[in-house]
Amino acid sequence: MNSLIRALTSKRHICVVFLSFVFGVSIAAPSNATFYAENDKTEAFKHWETVQKEGEEAFFNNEYGKAERILRQAVEEARKIGPDEIRIAKSMGDLGRLLAVRARFREAQPLLEEEFYIKDRNISENVGKLVFDMEELIRFYLTVGTPEKAKPLTEDLLNFVQGKFREQSDLEEKNAKLAYKEGTPLVGWAGTAAPQVVDPLLEWSISCDKLGDLYNARRDYVMADKLYKTSLDVKATILGKKHLSLANSYDNLAGICLKKGEKKDAESYYKEALDITESVLNPDDPQIFSRMNRLATCYVAEGKFNEAEEIYKYAVKRWAGSPSLEQRALFTLGCFYSDRRRFGSAAPLLARALRTAEKVNGSQSIAVVPYLKKYGYVLYYCGQKGAGQSLQARANNIQPVIRELKAADIKIGTLELH
Repeated sequence: MNSLIRALTSKRHICVVFLSFVFGVSIAAPSNATFYAENDKTEAFKHWETVQKEGEEAFFNNEYGKAERILRQAVEEARKIGPDEIRIAKSMGDLGRLLAVRARFREAQPLLEEEFYIKDRNISENVGKLVFDMEELIRFYLTVGTPEKAKPLTEDLLNFVQGKFREQSDLEEKNAKLAYKEGTPLVGWAGTAAPQVVDPLLEWSISCDKLGDLYNARRDYVMADKLYKTSLDVKATILGKKHLSLANSYDNLAGICLKKGEKKDAESYYKEALDITESVLNPDDPQIFSRMNRLATCYVAEGKFNEAEEIYKYAVKRWAGSPSLEQRALFTLGCFYSDRRRFGSAAPLLARALRTAEKVNGSQSIAVVPYLKKYGYVLYYCGQKGAGQSLQARANNIQPVIRELKAADIKIGTLELH
């Protein structure tokens, strides 16, 4: 265990995890690719290129002190070359990301902004190429930078993606009208983007989803809602109305609606998500149970307890004999009864859930901790205080291992209890 923890908390592992969280990127090996002819490089540019490459390699090898010194020199040389040369933006970006890894966020921010400015100055005619740079800078602002700077840039990103989406739909509709011949049925735009714009539009929709998640986490539900809906519109057009990716978007929007108190809208979105998921996936896929659970949770929030109970009962019946899903179905129904203070109904269900979970995961697995705790809690209120305390003690004996793993930044798969 200790060797595993040491390996996963190595310097490079922490750096990669940090960059992935803050920027949505990881460190790539220094590139040797040449995209410009050698004869278009001045002597100053060639010297900058040599220094930049050396700094990249030091950063890649986690020689942070050395990398910072070299990249600072690269930045100085880049500024002398001037902002009309887009390639020099890499120096500011790499130094900014290095400083961010070293938790020097105030120093990093102006460098990352300078990188974006140079790129914007040089390719502003093709904003599409800047979408991922916009996403990266917005992510930095929201996680470790100046949050109030994120919103204007996010609005710019949204306006661009929505504009491209409308532009494509208008073009397709126009082409359909031009192709019309008398005596043939008129076919308007059917919601399918031209092949050459499919990939960028899909990639931009993913950027919207990622940023929506960040705004959602910051409880800025208005902006999260805009981002999620933009992503949904694009995906529905390109992928069709029954693609699983749309179910994820409906889930996101439902969660936002619940937090805003718009429960009827949340219910509608959750139903859409479940309908798509059941029509696309194998009947035994665990995502179906997750969608059902979320819809039931929404019913509970609306006070529709009978509807929620019916879903939970159906889940227990549907996945009987499929241990990995049966344990979850039994557990959620038991929790539902417990939350309604129907402890007598909850206890046998939670007992079955625990036995099944132990068969699936093992009696000492961290996965059984929620089962032990909930069943122990219910037994206590059923008058079986000693048995309940015994189960709680078992759970506590497993938990120190969980805390050790969390401290080592190891992600643990847990049950979806909401």
